[in-house]
Amino acid sequence: MATTYKTPGVYVEEIVKFPPSVAQVETAIPAFIGYTEKATNKINGDLKLKPTRITSLLEYERFFGFAKPETTISVTINDVVDNGTTTRSLIVNQPSSRQPFLMYYSMQLFFANGGGPCYIISVGRYGDDLDDADTKVTSINDSGELKKGLLELEKVDEPTLILFPDATQVTGINATDFYGLYNDALNQCRKLQDRFTLIDTLSYDASSPTDTNIDDLRGVISSEKDTLKYGAAYYPHLETILDYRYNASEIMIKHFTSPTPNAMSTVLSDLAGSKNAIVPLINKLKTVPGTNDNLTGSIAEVLKFIESAAGFNNAAATAAAEAVITGGGTQADADAAAAAAGTFTVAKNNEFILLFETLNKDLANLIGEKEKIKKAALAAIASDEEDQPTRDAITAALKTLTDPFELDDKIESVKTNLADLLAKAKTANNKVKITANIKGAPGVPTVLSEISKILNFTSPASILDLPAAITFDVDLFASIVANIDTITAAVTTAKPNDTNNGAMNGRFLADITELDNVTYNKILSEISNLSITLPPSSAIAGIYARVDSDRGVWKAPANVSLNYVIAPTVKITNNIQDGLNIDTVAGKSINAIRTFTGKGTLVWGSRTLAGNDSEWRYVPVRRFFNMAEESIKKATEQFVFEPNDANTWIRVRAMIENFLILQWRAGALAGAKPEQAFYVRIGLGQTMSAMDILDGKMIIEIGMAVVRPAEFIILRFSHKMQES
Repeated sequence: MATTYKTPGVYVEEIVKFPPSVAQVETAIPAFIGYTEKATNKINGDLKLKPTRITSLLEYERFFGFAKPETTISVTINDVVDNGTTTRSLIVNQPSSRQPFLMYYSMQLFFANGGGPCYIISVGRYGDDLDDADTKVTSINDSGELKKGLLELEKVDEPTLILFPDATQVTGINATDFYGLYNDALNQCRKLQDRFTLIDTLSYDASSPTDTNIDDLRGVISSEKDTLKYGAAYYPHLETILDYRYNASEIMIKHFTSPTPNAMSTVLSDLAGSKNAIVPLINKLKTVPGTNDNLTGSIAEVLKFIESAAGFNNAAATAAAEAVITGGGTQADADAAAAAAGTFTVAKNNEFILLFETLNKDLANLIGEKEKIKKAALAAIASDEEDQPTRDAITAALKTLTDPFELDDKIESVKTNLADLLAKAKTANNKVKITANIKGAPGVPTVLSEISKILNFTSPASILDLPAAITFDVDLFASIVANIDTITAAVTTAKPNDTNNGAMNGRFLADITELDNVTYNKILSEISNLSITLPPSSAIAGIYARVDSDRGVWKAPANVSLNYVIAPTVKITNNIQDGLNIDTVAGKSINAIRTFTGKGTLVWGSRTLAGNDSEWRYVPVRRFFNMAEESIKKATEQFVFEPNDANTWIRVRAMIENFLILQWRAGALAGAKPEQAFYVRIGLGQTMSAMDILDGKMIIEIGMAVVRPAEFIILRFSHKMQES
């Protein structure tokens, strides 16, 4: 302002009373680097590799297009005709070869979770809206183009978050290249100090509590403290409600009409049911009872009862009985055993009948389940008329199963003879008849000889003095379960024979609107029910934007629900999260996304990769400092080349203090008073020496007590002594 007046007149002087102010910069402006359908504003390709600011999904669609349509969604219509009535079922499966481009779906997830302004950097186009120098992309073969996009992002000041939605879809990418891309992003954040990287895991393993993808991330991501604090990783991927984009004219329909309802699935169900019934039956029949066991129906228990009831208690009788059971004795031996052992009493015979009936019933049930298996296998053979090798395999497996049942002196013939003996035992009314029924006469089947055809016991002591452990020389039960599994495996490979193709078979989805509009709409509904799995970073970016807008950048973006998400792909428990949240080796914390009953899917972590660093452990602390540093940096640029004296220092300090007071009032800084929440130091003897001033340096020192999230809430309970 002029202070010398040479011409008479009236002069107006405006005196500055207010200090300049600090304008808070945006805190959640993500940059999405990936592949798009197009990159066109006015002419084809004018936005390729050009960071472009958008504010809505509509703008994205205008400049960058849509998702690439899926072409491998399979639609199968099965019509089952039964007594003139047709029952129709639809089977719609996930794409067998999903398109690798996830940018459009990621943008949907971002805006659905509260996202706002963002930048798009298109590194490749998969649509037809291309310029002459562009090449249509059909697959993502390496991460080189994504790195080019990252270099372009460095030239733009506003973005505060870095994401790579398509990085997980690079064909054959390994952990070193994948996380190397994120290392480049972290290094850019460290260099510019105004942005933050959201990191996805390369993949996920829902079957293991110790996912190797976590170890890969920790093993490859940079371990430098000054780099780790600029990134946060989230796990696992998310199953979403987003709809695939597809062209109805490219979805071909398979339409089958079959007279048998789901023939093969019915066969497999019957086989599984019979196997489940047979296993406990065999276990019961073969079990050797202990001292206090009561396994009525066990073959070993029947033998023990005969022993105890008939009085087999001398060496000659025991040896003779054992010879009969093991197949080495004669009927004369059996007669000798009967003479030595005495005879059954009528009372004992009645007890024996009850035990014997259970054994016969269990054998009958076993044979019944065999018949069900046989019926199911024959149905499978009849259903698959074209695949002869499969039919032969089922036939061979079925014969292996049925031979131990149906051949001479096998399970069914033994069951028939035992049933005859049981009938005779029921009619016996004196000791001689009872003994004859149990021991038999020459050439007549006996209980002992028939049972030995199924299970031939071998023991170091008396066969009738059954030990705790027993082996089987003959065991017709041994291979039954394995034989069922063989039949099941053969049936699984069979292909149902469709008697004729339906009217819609071979047609494209778009062509059946007039032919069968009801079915057409049902197919559309089923396709819309297919879930799309996406990396979590785009949803997390939306959460950052939402929390920053609702509360502030200092609020932890955690304990917040996710929209458009069905569930995480991995169900994380407390024990699993222990290993994610705390890394005792390198401190690389990974934030969990979890589902809680009654709450839905929540972000359940707010740590940077620097999980063992007390200063930069939490995401909101790092991001608040980014905001404060960038805001104050931009505000103080006006003082470059201003006099480096006390007047300027006072104005600068007042400006920064006013800004920090507003942050303290908003709840970003901890402290009952402003002086407890922050300090601003500037001046000769405080932050600068005389030499600093001569060198043109204005040094400002700012300290802030940023609030930290209550990550662990500990409730302590104790007993209070009674006072009255």
